[in-house]
Order: sequence, then structure tokens, then C-alpha cells
Amino acid sequence: MSQATVDALPVLSQDDVCLREIHLSDAAALTALFAQAEVSAHLDPPPATIDEFSTWITLSQARRADNRAACYTLLTGGQQVSGLFMALRLGTDNRAEIGFAMAPSLWGTGVFQKAVDLYLEFLFNEWGVTTLIGKTLVRNARGVGAMRKLGATVIAESLRNGEPEYVWTLERKGSA
Repeated sequence: MSQATVDALPVLSQDDVCLREIHLSDAAALTALFAQAEVSAHLDPPPATIDEFSTWITLSQARRADNRAACYTLLTGGQQVSGLFMALRLGTDNRAEIGFAMAPSLWGTGVFQKAVDLYLEFLFNEWGVTTLIGKTLVRNARGVGAMRKLGATVIAESLRNGEPEYVWTLERKGSA
């Protein structure tokens, strides 16, 4: 995909899982989700207020318009805001940094696998990314397990706010 302006991201769905572009109306639900200790314990400090999240969403949408970001809200159970899937292009090549967060009530239910399969399909086959970079705190066993399940490989270890983290890479199948 070229670096042209992108008007909107496509809706990605399968069964009861839907990923759609993040909207300003998601700010309250995402603020509440990210405020949960089980979620925020594994992230850089997320936006703490609805206004801060709204500002972050506006920035994400501007980056999407420039084809630099693909930020999706995870919807489950009749359009309930249940998570966030995001990617930010790194420079001008075909690499992007990814991140995920999901409601703890959905952990271990198979929803993540459905959503991430849809998301990776989009990133690799429609958005033109060949290499994804992700980061997880070493103590985040669930995040580490998810990255391993995706087939990601640890390429480095670093510190985030004084805590050890893994830096992962995931390559598009058929690219090297």
C-alpha cells in the first residue's frame, strides 16, 4: 500500500469478534479498560482520563490518515468495547510496532486468537507490512505466551521503566 492518505480502515470480523477503526466514542470504555490493574500492569502508562484518551484517539486517526497507524477497537458480544489492537509504522520501510490489550474477562476464551488472526492478516496482506515488532514485559507470562503462540521470536531484551522486557519480531510468511 502506498503512503497516500487513507480515509478509513476496513472492518475486520469473524463470528462474534469485530475489529473496527477506533472512534472518539470509545474513549470512556477504553479508559475504564486500561484502568484495570490486570491490564495496566503490563503497559506503559496509558491515557488516564477520557480527555487524554480522546486526544490519543485523535492522534491515532491523524496517523491513520497518513498511513502511519492502524488502530482498531475490539468489539465483542453485540458491539461491547473489549480491547485495542494497534500498529505504528516504523520509518518508511515495511516494519511496524504492534500492541494489544484486551478485557481480562476475555483472556483464555479464544477471542484474542480470532482477533489477532484477523489483524495480522490485514497488516501483512493489506497494509503491506512484512515485519512486526512487539514488546512484552518479561513478567507478563500471558503476553509472552501470546507472542510465542503467534510464532514471534525474541530479538533483544531491554528495560522498560527499570523492568526487563522482551523485544519480539514476527515476519510475514514468505518474507525474509
